Amino acid sequence: MTIFRRALRDRRRSTLWWVLGLLALNLLTLAFYPSIRGQQEFDDLVQQMPPALRDLFGMSEGISLSSAPGYLWARLFSSLLTVLLVIYAVVAGSACIGGSEEDGTLELILANPVTRRRVAAERLVAVSTLLALLGVVSVATLVLLAPPFHGLENISAGGLAAACAGAVTLAGFHLSLAFTAGAITGRRGPGLALGMVVAVGGFLAQGLLTAAGAPAWLRNLNPWFWYLESNLLAFGPSWEAWLPALLLSIPPAAVAIAIFERRDLR
Repeated sequence: MTIFRRALRDRRRSTLWWVLGLLALNLLTLAFYPSIRGQQEFDDLVQQMPPALRDLFGMSEGISLSSAPGYLWARLFSSLLTVLLVIYAVVAGSACIGGSEEDGTLELILANPVTRRRVAAERLVAVSTLLALLGVVSVATLVLLAPPFHGLENISAGGLAAACAGAVTLAGFHLSLAFTAGAITGRRGPGLALGMVVAVGGFLAQGLLTAAGAPAWLRNLNPWFWYLESNLLAFGPSWEAWLPALLLSIPPAAVAIAIFERRDLR
């Protein structure tokens, strides 16, 4: 696992900054909660928003946005936290092979007695591990910081874990796409482009398809829909929130590794 450990070391500083950023995000989010906790006027204002906008940010019917499950789901898990994890995943995934090949460092690694498959697989596993770590650290900081703000009222441990798993696996799906494009083309740009286009398109489609009354089968093609369909903090764990995205992440990465083994380096 030499390649795996080296990949972790190479990204330790940037990951630390991400950890600090997520810590600051969680603290600011929790600190704002007491000002809207139990405020019916705030819920009335939300109900006046267009349905597409409410669906875009996972505002479920019957769940008060001034309650802890509604507030944290709308402010973190269906928006800022998940979006940040997706950005980290796309940037890191595109750099695994495509970025390293583009800046010339990949040739130095492959000059050693290691196979291309091992390099690609271990780097992908390393980045996936760091992504999962960011999700776990974010939830852990929520648990530690929430008590003074009553931020986890009526939120079960299972619901919180499911929300974390859903956000991480959704980001992992986009990581796989960015890794695939980078490994096939040998460039960082295509990985960034594919990951970001799919992420932005899926996020926007979540609300627009619902507002347009699209059939269920069409909405089910969007991984964001599986994750945002139900407020996991309020309704508890659901396998649809994480399993489809996890399974969809495997085929692109496997194809990319197979192609990377056979193509010429740029």
